[in-house]
Amino acid sequence: LSSSNTPSQTKKESTIIGEIVDVASFLTSQAKQDTAAIRKSAAVGNALGIYDTKAKKLYLVGRTELNTSANEKLLPYVSVRVFVIGKVYSKAGVSIILINDIGRSIK
Repeated sequence: LSSSNTPSQTKKESTIIGEIVDVASFLTSQAKQDTAAIRKSAAVGNALGIYDTKAKKLYLVGRTELNTSANEKLLPYVSVRVFVIGKVYSKAGVSIILINDIGRSIK
């Protein structure tokens, strides 16, 4: 396996500061997403993610609990800057975070 195909894991938890986005709309549209559109998209099962505006990097969000969706943790924070703490895994140019803590960012 080449190094780009080998999953990497942080040695410790990482903190990401950014905004909640609808992943599909974020990748296919230049328009700023509004709160209602993000919530509607999540309601029909589309994945939400976290966009780190400083690093200009999109993170997918993985489930850490079997009976909850990753979106459930993100929905209360749509339209506000958030901090997210968790383990980050990256492979083939895609990064995912397993959230241990999330809240409003004051930065």
